[in-house]
This record gives sequence, structure tokens and C-alpha cells, in this order.
Amino acid sequence: MNRTDITTATARRWDVVIAGSSFAALFFAYALRGRGLQVLFVERGPFIDRQTQLDQRFHAKPAPVRQDNRSGTRKDWTIRHQVGGGSNCWWGNAPRLHPSDLELKTRYGIAEDWPISYDILEPYLQRAEEIMEIAGDSEAPVVPRSAPYPYPAPLLSRADRQLGEADLGWQAMPSARSNGGRRPTCCASGACTLCPIDAKFTILNALDVMDDEGFHLLTDTEIRTVETAAGQASGVTVRAEDGTEHSIAADLVALAANPIGTSAILLRSKLGGDRVGFGLHEQVGQFAWLDIPFDNYYGGSSFTGLGYGFYDGPFRSEAASVLIESWNAPPSLRLEPGKWLQRLKLKFVAEDLPQDRNRVLLQEDEPTVVWHGHTDYAIAGLTRAVENLSDIIPFPYEVSRIGDLEPTEAHVIGGTPMGQDPATSVVDPSGRVHGVPNLICLGASTFPTGAAANPTLTLSALSLRTGDLL
Repeated sequence: MNRTDITTATARRWDVVIAGSSFAALFFAYALRGRGLQVLFVERGPFIDRQTQLDQRFHAKPAPVRQDNRSGTRKDWTIRHQVGGGSNCWWGNAPRLHPSDLELKTRYGIAEDWPISYDILEPYLQRAEEIMEIAGDSEAPVVPRSAPYPYPAPLLSRADRQLGEADLGWQAMPSARSNGGRRPTCCASGACTLCPIDAKFTILNALDVMDDEGFHLLTDTEIRTVETAAGQASGVTVRAEDGTEHSIAADLVALAANPIGTSAILLRSKLGGDRVGFGLHEQVGQFAWLDIPFDNYYGGSSFTGLGYGFYDGPFRSEAASVLIESWNAPPSLRLEPGKWLQRLKLKFVAEDLPQDRNRVLLQEDEPTVVWHGHTDYAIAGLTRAVENLSDIIPFPYEVSRIGDLEPTEAHVIGGTPMGQDPATSVVDPSGRVHGVPNLICLGASTFPTGAAANPTLTLSALSLRTGDLL
């Protein structure tokens, strides 16, 4: 990818300008390769190469988020302003959303259906898995798929093997932590936030895969507004590192910042209608530590198991779907002689529903998250899973501890949801902002609802689809 500066960027007209440089941006651009387009990525943060990140432990510096927290409990929002965005610090868990996640209204009478079906999205999920070189179990998938995973799942932990054999909705975690392919095989150290051997997929280690001679990168520059003329996007206004503002002309603008940043750009631009910024949400997580009668761990990756025992069913009309993660590394040890490894660490992750009271708004022209808390629906899902854990654990155990609700799952969702009706959505099913056909929103901001499953693979697939539809 060609590096450029503000003088060069403002001196010409671009075919496409993209805000951001993480999953949504690069997977969208991947679909544009080979078309002879001149594409400019505008990243508000710096380019920090992997060695510098290792030397400086850069993963410990998330971007600050202004917040009006009215929930009474701690709430964090995890975003990154740097080339590659959240791909630098994600842990590489890449499950698909379940078809039911896209049909909550039809199946369970809650929230809204997505305007596209799982069948439409599935080929793009497969393409995204191939690009990321996902390792997973293709033998008995819970979620439908048209082809095997690109690579086999890493070795399961000892507990996961027993859980899988019991046929109670347990399978291997689909992982972008390598188990074959061009990256080193996962070292199972549990240091995934900043992988010491570069085993997980990141934008930085895939820049060559994503590249095109027409792709250019402008760093340390923030897109502030989208400029329009005659009902069309004509370019963007940016703020350079020195605080000066400039105009960059473009035939198409794609907003692929995080949901907070994308909402802020549209709000400043007075585009997207009355629903911009509403419904910001994410999953809610809770840990459990179980003492078990045999040694655990010895798996081939940091997370090895994924439990679907509380994921889908009629209960979702009243309580949230919950996905269960099995943690293999770093190990959680029992402090009893001879029983050090006899522990199973699980994380319950519940979906949540968008609420209008949780939103992004502008204060002094900067985004502020107004947060009132998670829904009772999400908490009911967690409670149901914890209280019925014995239904899916086939061996004896004792609950050592149940953790408090986690302050973040690092999966920000909503703010510019897709839909057919401009009165209830911000973008159409292809990602185009209603009323501005050459302005696109990408990423999890366009999800009408969240899910218990991690959003990264799905938002990457949506970006591939949007690129194909142009």
C-alpha cells in the first residue's frame, strides 16, 4: 500500500475515500482490487509496525471515549486509532452468527430482523474465512456452512474433548490464530492481545494480500465530515495532525471507522436521518471457574472450545442467547497441591438488544456515548446459563467462583443500522446511506442487532458483499 501525505491527498480527486483501516475498511477494499480504482484510506491514528508494538507494548493504550455513564456500573469501550485498528489487539475468535440471529423478530417476536438472510451472507462468510485462514472443526458444525474451514481446528483441551463427546452443543472455537497456512502456528501462550509470534490474522500481516497499486494510505488524519453536492457525497473534510482542516474530493465515500466514530461523522455532516447514533450496544460477559476431577488444559490454542447449549431456542423471546467460551491459556490454576490443573475456566457471553437510550451524540462537536446499561433481557440470559450449567457439563464439578459482569466485550455495535425503511434505519441492505447513494457505512455499526457470537467475521463478510455490489 502506498503511503501519502495531506498535500498529495488533497491535490486530486479519488475514486473512493475510506475512513479507517481495520477489518471493515480492508475487506471492503479487498473486493475492489483489480478494478483500476484510486482508493485513499484515511486513518486518524499512526502506522505502528509490529516490532514497535512489541517493544512498546502498544496494546495497553486504547483510545479514550467520552462517556455519560448513567448505569451505575463501570462501562468501557475498546477502540483503537492506528492502522489495522482492532485487528492489532483482537484475540482471533471468529465464529459465525447463527441464522436465528438475523431473524429475531420473525422467530421470537423481539427486536428487528436483518434485511438480508443468512443464505445471502454465507458465501461471503466463507470468503472471509479463507482470507483470514480460519481454523475450525468442519465435521459437525452448529452453524450451517457450504464448505469446510480452510484449516483444521487446533487440539482441544482435555475438558473440551469430554464436552464435545457428550454431544451437548460443544465444538472447537473457529480461530484466526493459525493452525496452518502462511502464519506461524499458535503458541497457545494466551498472549493474544499482542501475539508474540504473529500467529493471528491482523491487517498488518495481511497488507500484501489486500494490496492493489491504486491503494494509498494517509495516516494521522481524521475525517470530520462528509461533503455533499446535489444529493451526492463529493468528498470529505479532514483534520490533519497539526490541527488544520482540508477537503479531499471523492466519487464515493465509505465510513469504516468504529461505530462511535462513524456515527459522529454522520452527525456532524447532518446525514443519515434521525436514527444516527441510536442503539449503540455490545455483548455482556461473565466468567465462571469450575473445579473438576481431572487435569485440564493442554490444548493447541488460547481458546479451544465453544458451547452452544444456551444459544438458540424459544427461550429467546424472554432471555438472551449465550455463547460459552472455554479458556485454555493462560491457565487458571487451583491452589491445592496435586490439583493445580483441575480447573475449567468458562466465559458466558450474552447478546444484548439495541436501546434508544444508549446512543452517540455530539457535545462540543465530539462524540459522547450516553450509556444507561444493558437490558434485563441480556442479564436474564446470563442468569439462565449460570443456573442451568449442569445441563451441558457431563462430568462432576464444583463452582469455585462466578465473576462480576465484565465492563466490556470490546465489540461495539450499532449506531447506523441497516434496513429498508429510512424511518427506522440509516443504511439500506447494501450499506448505502439512505438518500445519499454514494455514501456507504461499513462495519458493526450497520448491524440491526448484535449477537452472542463475535461480530468480526460477519462485519468482514458484509464489507466483501458491499464491495461486490458496487
